[in-house]
Amino acid sequence: MRNYCLRIILCVISVASFVGCTNNGDRQGRADTLYTAEAAMEVFDQDPERALVIIDSGVAVGNIEDELSIWFKAKLFSQSNKEQNLDTARQMLEELMESNWAKEANNREMVLDLLVSTTRLQDDYEQCMRWATEKADFCRQQGNETEALRTEAEIGVILVELGEVEDGIAKLNSVIASLDGRRNADDLDACVIALRRKISVMKKLGREGEIIPLAQHLIEILDNYREHYTEYADNSYRMSTDKEEVAGYCDYYTAQAYGNLAHAYASLNKTKQARHYLDLYEKSDYGHTLFGRQAITPTWCLLGDYGKMLATYDEVTAQMGDDTINLDYAKILRGRAIAAKAKGNNVAAIDYWQRYSDLKDTLNHQLLEGKAHEYAARYQLQEERLNTEREEAAKKRMGIIATLLGIMLIAAAIFVNFLKMQLRSIREKNAVLTKEITDKIKNEEDYLASIKEQADRQSKATTATDPSTLSDSELFEQLRRIIVEEELYLDPQFGRQQLMDRLHLSKESIGAAFSKGSQYASLASFVNEMRLIRGAKLLVEHPEKSISDVATASGFASNITFSHNFKERYALTPTEFRTRKL
Repeated sequence: MRNYCLRIILCVISVASFVGCTNNGDRQGRADTLYTAEAAMEVFDQDPERALVIIDSGVAVGNIEDELSIWFKAKLFSQSNKEQNLDTARQMLEELMESNWAKEANNREMVLDLLVSTTRLQDDYEQCMRWATEKADFCRQQGNETEALRTEAEIGVILVELGEVEDGIAKLNSVIASLDGRRNADDLDACVIALRRKISVMKKLGREGEIIPLAQHLIEILDNYREHYTEYADNSYRMSTDKEEVAGYCDYYTAQAYGNLAHAYASLNKTKQARHYLDLYEKSDYGHTLFGRQAITPTWCLLGDYGKMLATYDEVTAQMGDDTINLDYAKILRGRAIAAKAKGNNVAAIDYWQRYSDLKDTLNHQLLEGKAHEYAARYQLQEERLNTEREEAAKKRMGIIATLLGIMLIAAAIFVNFLKMQLRSIREKNAVLTKEITDKIKNEEDYLASIKEQADRQSKATTATDPSTLSDSELFEQLRRIIVEEELYLDPQFGRQQLMDRLHLSKESIGAAFSKGSQYASLASFVNEMRLIRGAKLLVEHPEKSISDVATASGFASNITFSHNFKERYALTPTEFRTRKL
């Protein structure tokens, strides 16, 4: 619903921009300067919605032809991390492939190149292989052997992703052998890309030792280019006559090679060599950037430089804001778990691992929703088409704006009503959950009272009995009586060892008493249940206590663990439960 409203707003802004830009010659001239594809690409990273408006306005004033505007929009969408935007870009490009515009050689190569990168970002390697193969064949038909080889390096990576590892590596080796030693800028750039592709494959396969010669060879190629760049002159746009630009190109890829060498040596436990290349990497311009520091965090983790790693994670997380449902944040959680474990903070480590696991499950679930995204992309594409339609007659423009404003009001009313329905549904659901929890706690209180009463009657007989002679169920009853009567579960450190020491039992006996002699899977699950019951009662009976205080008083080591277990058990957070009860 929000995307639908947003598209309508963009339509209004685009038409309004068009009307404003055609009022007089001076303003028309200014629009010709402002509303261009280049201007849209410049602002996309900071304001993607503004970039789309610029593209629409560029079409309206005649700066951008319709088909090219679709390609630019697809390029903008393909730079987004959102799956639905990638689906939209892909749908646009696939339809462009059927147009007369894409039959022109340059245009077709542009569309194919963007289709390859978009399907790769979606991890749709079958379709990525299809478009990459078509692009390589097309480039050869056009006599562009270098671009065909550059694309075949991509195909090598795709083959590995599809499980055809040896064929993929063979393809990469063939491309590198064909390009290695050629002394022109376009071929050198293609060779650099092919080497980097193979390094990424070796890293994914865990073959760190094979990365070292590849990265060293890459550095040698770049050093030679930096020193003799005038000898690499060709007619491609990749050739620069500016020494500083060449140095910047070489420094960028050399720094990445240093990073790959540092990580490879660290993985092989060759700390001295790893530190050498890490030092070179950190001194490079690329190594000083946030993106560069984020890229080297796995190496810092391997070498135990957790301070640098965590400081970089803090910066990246601050930039993400609320947008943390992504693979980068999953990697951050994993790194924090490793660092916490290394520092002996096991509670934090367990929490980070749990959050990492939950986020990975969420991301995997999102991948399964691809078909739904595809349908959404088709719908969004229709909305984008509407944005490109402009009436020629000035007398109809105000009518179009009025119509769109009316649609916006209707859509807003529908959206508000939808939100009200959702909130009402949530309130009703929470009320049901709260009653269920209250009933569970009451039943469990009665159950515990019966346990104590039974324990009082049998205490002498049970005490006199050797625990080692009891059946699993009888031993469970004795252990339960001790734990409940003495409230041992309120000690965060309480565990199996205390029972073993006190009753001289083996860990197997205690484990069997709970797993076979009771409804609980283990001692830990029983203790967790007792703590949750205590926590739920305290939430209601002591509203002045904070969640942290309730967690501590219930035997939990932290309020994070308490909140997580409470939500998992009762489907409400402690705060939500307390609010509903009070």
